[in-house]
Amino acid sequence: MERAKVVLVTHVGQGFGRAVALGYGQAGYDVVCADRDVDLAARTAAEVEGLGGQAIPLQVDPTSALDVAAAFGKVEEIFGTLGGVVHVVANDSVTPFERLAEAELAELLEEVVKSSVLVLHATQRAAPDGWVVLVAPPPRPGRPHLAAVGGALARLAAAFPAPTLADPEADGADDEPPTTGLRINVVVPSRPAADPRHDLPLVHAVRLLGGHAAQGVHGSEVMVRLPPPPTVVEALLPEVRAALDDRVRQDDDALEGDDEDDDGPADEADPIADELLDDDALTAARAAMGRWARDAAEERYGADDHGAGRGDRGDA
Repeated sequence: MERAKVVLVTHVGQGFGRAVALGYGQAGYDVVCADRDVDLAARTAAEVEGLGGQAIPLQVDPTSALDVAAAFGKVEEIFGTLGGVVHVVANDSVTPFERLAEAELAELLEEVVKSSVLVLHATQRAAPDGWVVLVAPPPRPGRPHLAAVGGALARLAAAFPAPTLADPEADGADDEPPTTGLRINVVVPSRPAADPRHDLPLVHAVRLLGGHAAQGVHGSEVMVRLPPPPTVVEALLPEVRAALDDRVRQDDDALEGDDEDDDGPADEADPIADELLDDDALTAARAAMGRWARDAAEERYGADDHGAGRGDRGDA
């Protein structure tokens, strides 16, 4: 399967799709970045190329047969070959089963089951001896409807005929592909997506199932245990974590809002971008910093004049 290092990944704009695309880019693959939002697809494609891979962004609605067919046609036109596909299911219902509405159930079935059928259908035509990894929604307590659609993906994968392994004793077997037929497997993460660092075990599982070492694995459902997502403090910059630590004493200039000597060079690399932190973590971090600034100002300036101190500390 390594002979064609071209991979199509869906829903690359964020979450598991982005993490998988970056993982393949870092390994030197050509990555087709597909997403409904072409701007997000382009951003991820740029990140892939920054890691050493080649990437193209495509605007694709995986629930539209026309969109899926056009995307696979574009891949053939540009690369001429396709090794495999990672289809990441984007829909993750947070509605308890007792409050599940008919419209949400219909959307869930369309996003998970219909999109997977369309992607598999297109892959079978474009790469009949390739591979597909379906990334299912994570299980949630009290959401049996998620288990239902996840189970549908597993049954769908297993229903395809297993690829035929090449006979290693046959003449010229070394020159032939190791399997004949589409190889399909399902990966089930233990939690929703966080960021590429904390979702790395899922990336490893996907790459293993798409690689040559797993050529005999088909129709399997692999549960991937992911580490806890980053806390607000873990998502902060090191200097901010130090500021939040009571054991670290801040100087008077910083408390009074005089940050003249604290500013780094204007062209310094952005550690937030380097660490690939998500927007939710940064929003929570800003809120935490605001609360800490108010508490610090009240403690230093007292109840009578802490209003001015709070304003200065907030600017700092």
